[in-house]
Amino acid sequence: MSGKFPKTFSSFDLGTIKLKNRLIMAPLTRQSSHDDGTPTDEMTAYYARRARGGLSMIITEGTYSEDKLGCVAYLNQPGCANEKHISAWKKIVDAVHDNGSKIILQLMHGGRVSDPRCLYDNDSPISASSTKSSGAVLYTDTDEEMHNRGLAPPWPEVNFPEAKEASKEDIKNISVGFAEASERAMKAGFDGVEIHAANGYLFYQFIDPKQNLRKDEYGGSAINNARAVIETVDLVRQVIGDEKIISVRLSQDGVDDFEGQWPGGVNYAEELGKAFRSSKADCLHWSSFDWKDNRDNSSEVPMSKIIKESSGLPMIVNGGIVEGDDCEEILNSGSGDLCAVGRPLFAHPDWPHIIRSGEKYNWIEFDRKYVIKPSYDYNYGYPLNLKKSNWNPDISIRKKR
Repeated sequence: MSGKFPKTFSSFDLGTIKLKNRLIMAPLTRQSSHDDGTPTDEMTAYYARRARGGLSMIITEGTYSEDKLGCVAYLNQPGCANEKHISAWKKIVDAVHDNGSKIILQLMHGGRVSDPRCLYDNDSPISASSTKSSGAVLYTDTDEEMHNRGLAPPWPEVNFPEAKEASKEDIKNISVGFAEASERAMKAGFDGVEIHAANGYLFYQFIDPKQNLRKDEYGGSAINNARAVIETVDLVRQVIGDEKIISVRLSQDGVDDFEGQWPGGVNYAEELGKAFRSSKADCLHWSSFDWKDNRDNSSEVPMSKIIKESSGLPMIVNGGIVEGDDCEEILNSGSGDLCAVGRPLFAHPDWPHIIRSGEKYNWIEFDRKYVIKPSYDYNYGYPLNLKKSNWNPDISIRKKR
């Protein structure tokens, strides 16, 4: 193989686990599980195919930890909440391991941006504070996407209801739910877990000063805003032990605030990094649309580098990675230790092998149809047997207990 990207294809020790290179698959929302959250054979094919492409590790799509407290974020989201889920995930984990890659499970809670159709009757979404998102549910926003998912227009805009402020007991119960799901993930054979505190979901709602209006120990400063996440990380560590990976994903923007930025900018990022310094996390994971853009006019230093240096933890960097040169720049600039690749892997599961070859390649422009129907591994699943979506556009519908 070519030595064109020596840093990218060097090994790295993450916690106690040796990764064969610095390329990781970013968590990519697909909504392709069964209606009850059980992962499908299609998902096995999807993850196995990307593992075969040469990645050192895969971070799964966001997975709910339990079906209560408004945790489920969107329709056909996978879960890790019961024995049936464990068995299905084990098939995926084994397939990924057979193809030479590690895999960790991303756990998340939707918070105030949970699809209202995923709530139970008389339940309200939960958040850091009593707020209401001005955004709308994603992934049914074009006629083409509805057609690809087997859905028929018209499809109304699905908005989010008012969220209630999480009590301290709620926060503790949510942490316990993450720990219990992490224990189930270990039974499925995962190499670790990632706590999702980015992109608009519940723990992001605690970290973002614009949404966290609390006056207690869970709000009012970077260290307080991060407290619910860090308590969850430390509880998960007690459950899964020291040999497994714990990552925490962070971002400034969310599904309802694509231009989001933190008040205080790089200063807030530095304080946030310091908050994680004494946590039990093995690494942090910076998510953005462009890893270089810190959205703070006072500094040009990437947020990932600021948080990496202030936390003292290894950093995974995601956002705007298209070519191998992008990875080398991240690694050589000290902005990160690992590169999480997203969109290119939907259409090009051999992306790592392609860039390592050093040959010029005519990349396919990203299209969300690859999210719905990506390239598969026929050793594990067949596209002719894909699950059909059956999403009801009636936004007044709630789940029954």
